[in-house]
Amino acid sequence: MIAGMAAALFIGLECALYSAETPAKGSTNQIQTPKTVQDAKTQSAPKSTEFFSQSEKKKDCLNASIEGAPLKTVLRQLATVTGWKIFMEPGLTRTVSAKFKDLPSHESLPLLFGSLNYALVSDGTNGQRLLVFQKDQKDATEFIRPDLSQPIPNELIVVLKKGSKLTPQEIAQLIGGRVGAVSKDGKAIRFVFEDEDGVARAKEILAKLMESDVDSLQNNYYMISPETAKEVVSQGLAIPKKVTAVSGEKTTIAMIDSAPHLDGINYSDVLLTPVDFTGEYTKSYNLSSGPTHVDSMLGSSLFWLQNSGYDALDFNYLPLIAVGSEGYGDAFSVAEAVNYANAAGVDVINISLSGDGYSPYLEEAIQAALANGKTIAAAAGNEPTGQTTYPAGYKGVVGVTALERGQIAPYANYGNFVDAATAGTGLFYFDDSWYLTTGTSVSTVYFSTLVAAEMAATGKSAAEAQSSVLKKFGYKP
Repeated sequence: MIAGMAAALFIGLECALYSAETPAKGSTNQIQTPKTVQDAKTQSAPKSTEFFSQSEKKKDCLNASIEGAPLKTVLRQLATVTGWKIFMEPGLTRTVSAKFKDLPSHESLPLLFGSLNYALVSDGTNGQRLLVFQKDQKDATEFIRPDLSQPIPNELIVVLKKGSKLTPQEIAQLIGGRVGAVSKDGKAIRFVFEDEDGVARAKEILAKLMESDVDSLQNNYYMISPETAKEVVSQGLAIPKKVTAVSGEKTTIAMIDSAPHLDGINYSDVLLTPVDFTGEYTKSYNLSSGPTHVDSMLGSSLFWLQNSGYDALDFNYLPLIAVGSEGYGDAFSVAEAVNYANAAGVDVINISLSGDGYSPYLEEAIQAALANGKTIAAAAGNEPTGQTTYPAGYKGVVGVTALERGQIAPYANYGNFVDAATAGTGLFYFDDSWYLTTGTSVSTVYFSTLVAAEMAATGKSAAEAQSSVLKKFGYKP
């Protein structure tokens, strides 16, 4: 069965699969556990990147020295320094050259963007949002990832000691933050502050509670799903049949990702009821906005299965929504989704997301699920840096990278933390159109699907099926 599915992938997508003689070993990264509390009284130095630095003289002012840099590179460094959430209109191009010192945003941004339009708006207690666009700010939909190794500047994860009587609301009043989310067991709270100064003040207060109520203070980190789907010409491609589910007990793949459409798709029969960890999910999304990231992942996987002869599936998908409508999530939300999947008895957990920051809270959730016999696969990332990304880099997680014509794709990440490699291209049908998507997220969902299919066909456990699939698709750097 697995061999037939691999052949279908090769034929349908014109993309070869990498095969190794022996399974890749689990990740051997030595993870250094960070200190749980930084000295809150130590004044942090102004942030800086290659292009930008924060003014030492004037609060909320910037310095810049840029010569002939691409717009997206400039925006990424700007996001890293300022902590702004930045969105741009997809496809915008501009070569930026600018040099200034101690300028506020209303003076510095016009020098960066020239004839492009922009809007810097308050996002309530979540900080500021910068939109860069040609004509309409609604077109600024592409999230510009900052340096993902840096923590989300205005957030903290507070893990309470067992037996603590403090409620999240009481802590929020004490430290001046807003409760963003609370873990199901009440053990951990994600707090959101107006700015980094608020985080520093909160750390100073919480440090005094370390002996009585607080077990640890942790940073939260962005996690992203960078792939976007492109509509393609579909001559010669027949409309796929509706995917249905067979009756009886089935293997389940948890898709920790964005929210799926429940209309405009041909696979709703194999979806379980979505569970939201973002607080913004609605059951009806505007079809005109195109497929979401998880639509792309599910659609690619199911089109592949249909090409392998599957019209009725003996496994299903559980959407766990940890990525918001703007295309990014965070480590706390992903951890809560992992905990939910573990408690729900899900067999395979697919995380087609990646970030650069190590989160003890997320790793704890993942290790608990692995200890319970789950398979967890995560995307290696779409930047070929060779640097470890998370959650792919956590011990026991199958880090998956992408192939193109039998070789590691030029966009795909690599390294000792990567365990498997499959094709990185997905073709799928959505709302009367065909789409194409590319990236390590696609590769990850292919791996997860192979494991689930092996379980359903043979009755193997998740661990046994994972080992079997790694024999065919293992990666050795």
